[in-house]
Amino acid sequence: MLTEVIAILTIGLVRGWGEVAPAWIPVIGGRRVRPMAAVVPAVLGGLILTALFTAFPIGGDRHLTLFGVIDSVAYVNGAWKALATVCVTPIAAWGPITIALAIAYYRRRSSAVAVTG
Repeated sequence: MLTEVIAILTIGLVRGWGEVAPAWIPVIGGRRVRPMAAVVPAVLGGLILTALFTAFPIGGDRHLTLFGVIDSVAYVNGAWKALATVCVTPIAAWGPITIALAIAYYRRRSSAVAVTG
């Protein structure tokens, strides 16, 4: 459930409701979202996701993760290993992509403020 909420909030970095809060939200509904109010949590979230889903190979079918050293899973054949890689790789890319989106959001919003302000 938490990952779905984070994914939906990440979409706000590229959609219009990431610039103006939806009217149904109490207190802030209809107001413009300050760029740093979106960028700071997005960058922190991207760093946390990167730390959570990154594993560094250290040899002997073992990986170093945030949770310690783990052993690799043994697969019956290469097809199962390829399928697992295809399914898990997007999770590992989620953090860096979120950071890139936050930077693009900041650059877009900063240039819009400079032009209008």
